[in-house]
Amino acid sequence: MSVRLPAAPRASRPPVADPAAAAPAGNRAGDLRRRAWRWHFIAALLVIPFVLWQAVTGTLYLWSEHWVDQRHPDLRFVEPAAQSVPLDAQVGAARVFHAGRAVTGVVVRSDPARSTQVVLGGAHGLPVAAFVDPHRGVLLGSLEGSAWPVGWTRSLHGGWPLGDAGSWLLEIGACWTIVMVLTGLYLWWPRDGRGWRALLPRVGRGRWLFWRDLHACVAVWFALLIVLFLCTALPWTSFWGGTMLPALESAVGQQAPRAAGFAPVFAGGSGAQVQMPLQAMLRQARARGMDGDLLFHMVDGPPGSAVSVRELGRGGQQRYLLLDRGDGGVLEHADRSLLPGIARAVAAGVDIHEAEYFGRVGPWINTGFALALAWLCITGAMAWWRRRPPGALGVPPAPQQPWPWGLRVAALVMFVTLPLLAASACVLWLGERLWLARPAAGPHA
Repeated sequence: MSVRLPAAPRASRPPVADPAAAAPAGNRAGDLRRRAWRWHFIAALLVIPFVLWQAVTGTLYLWSEHWVDQRHPDLRFVEPAAQSVPLDAQVGAARVFHAGRAVTGVVVRSDPARSTQVVLGGAHGLPVAAFVDPHRGVLLGSLEGSAWPVGWTRSLHGGWPLGDAGSWLLEIGACWTIVMVLTGLYLWWPRDGRGWRALLPRVGRGRWLFWRDLHACVAVWFALLIVLFLCTALPWTSFWGGTMLPALESAVGQQAPRAAGFAPVFAGGSGAQVQMPLQAMLRQARARGMDGDLLFHMVDGPPGSAVSVRELGRGGQQRYLLLDRGDGGVLEHADRSLLPGIARAVAAGVDIHEAEYFGRVGPWINTGFALALAWLCITGAMAWWRRRPPGALGVPPAPQQPWPWGLRVAALVMFVTLPLLAASACVLWLGERLWLARPAAGPHA
């Protein structure tokens, strides 16, 4: 019988398998560091696909409107005229060509050289965009499926085609990304007296240390922005945004006006027909100072069928209007100055997430942020691949000491604030217990 000797370690591999291995055993600080490294590792394994998915789909959506302008100018731009046909006639032109498909939204542009966009329900849950000349009332054409990137990129970014289940998975990914950021900050925090120099990668100390530092430093540079983006994404999710946020607003007496629907496309729309003329609703909106681009969105729910009207691309100057679909009566009218504190923070977060907060440079800022996320995912995965033991996943072992009380309180706060984080952590804990309790494999015959 031959005996296979272990191969000598490659020179390119670091002598320390993980950042916590050098910490003294039994030391409280060392135990915390090992625990932080373990959860940082587990969180990274869970969220790297999520972060890459959201970064790619979000960036594609960010530039999709510009792409359509360049690719289909015949659909997006028209010859201006002094008069416009009623909005109902414009929507009717789209309905004639797309018979049987429900209208879920209408985008009316303030620029007379731009077409009116009618959004209809499409196959497999993806929207269809029909473009109508507002001055002549003729249908210019339609885009759907892969030809309409505004629709499919936003749908994919919001969890399509899994519906609520997709939104829950995205929310779980956001929760574990927060864990990854917090544990990563703890692991990076300089304990060797470097101070602010820890914000820069160390050079001249070997290639491995340089790339590891570059990964950590870029993460620290963008840590605040990462957490901010994750927090601004939570109101769009079906569980936290649909359950936790309304409960929080109700508990502190800061209910947001029903007119201020921050995520109407993710929320879905009704297929019912509008009874009150849309043209009358448009006049009401313009009379109330809503002079920018307007989104008419068909919604259902308390107090019944309604039409939500909101301004697009106005940032902090947005106004919101909720009209009864039957008689056109104004159910609510609000602007940013009338929003309570939580709703105002959510609205500002939406502006940041949609690259409207910083004006024209906003899309470039968000694109740079997405590239930084991709960098962190790639370098983090490379670091794991180089560190992992051959033939193993390389999950750091669990510390033997009990959780410190401060850490328990912090975990409890996060679990109460983010229930899906708590549920997924329980699933991971149960899976680990079952894995450890499995019968040991017997010797081969």
